[in-house]
Amino acid sequence: MKLVLANNQNDRFTAFYRDLQSRSNVPFDYASYRALLFWFDSSSDKRIEVHNVKTDKALTDYDGVYIKSVFIYELAASTAICCDYLGIKFVDQELHNPPSLSKLTMHAKLAATGVLAPKSFGGSKQAVIASKHRVIEKLTFPAVLKRADADRGIDNFKIENWPEVVNILQSYADKTIWILQEFMPNNGYYRVNFYDRKPVFSIFRKLETRPDSDSRKSHFYKPSGGVNASLVEITNLPPAVLKTCQDGLNAMNRQVAGVDCIYDAATDKAYILEVNYNPQLVTIGSFKDIRQKAFLDSLMKIC
Repeated sequence: MKLVLANNQNDRFTAFYRDLQSRSNVPFDYASYRALLFWFDSSSDKRIEVHNVKTDKALTDYDGVYIKSVFIYELAASTAICCDYLGIKFVDQELHNPPSLSKLTMHAKLAATGVLAPKSFGGSKQAVIASKHRVIEKLTFPAVLKRADADRGIDNFKIENWPEVVNILQSYADKTIWILQEFMPNNGYYRVNFYDRKPVFSIFRKLETRPDSDSRKSHFYKPSGGVNASLVEITNLPPAVLKTCQDGLNAMNRQVAGVDCIYDAATDKAYILEVNYNPQLVTIGSFKDIRQKAFLDSLMKIC
């Protein structure tokens, strides 16, 4: 059976494809990208799952996918990444190994290559809201809800229960894309900065109590001036942090990146939070001389 994915789901289009379905010798479904719910778990043998929340079918129910339009690029690109991983043929192959423009394709690439990251759901606002039974089955609360295309902690919430997820999402546009992932207790996170694929410097940002006592933002704190940030020599990084960050960089095929991760000393495992392409030369004031030197040195190595 084939799957035809397209953004346009108005009455005219759905009626047209219903007629085509009745006349086709090959059975196919016509569905919206926004109905797709992605599940990423790099620690599992089944690292990627994709379901249509409207039909309850899995992507693996199909032996071919026609990615008909890419106006919602991140959902289309994530579908292509997942098809590649699951061994499902798709067109067009232009989307093979697509650039990542948000956390959704990032998590798809990390899961496809087995790089550890927090277990995560991803998809449109509608797909996440419609997925209560799957969320309750796979995630425990508290959890972290964040907009896939936001950075620097914008639209990033620590949530305590399912109604809170729905309440937050209701105020956002239907076209928004989200990540809902397990919350991993930690005392801070590392950022390992790579230039020319090599780790050049690293910063540890310690988790501290926020002065505003905002419980939904209590899982991170990035005060101006970097008062909770400290420089860590690359040689002093836990080996698991360095390896996982390097693997994350390679999974994204990036040469310059700041890779955020948290480290669990009890299990000696590191988990990628984000592979940032932005070297933050302007927006971050801490260790500015080191950041600028790494950037300038890297310019000489561009082929």
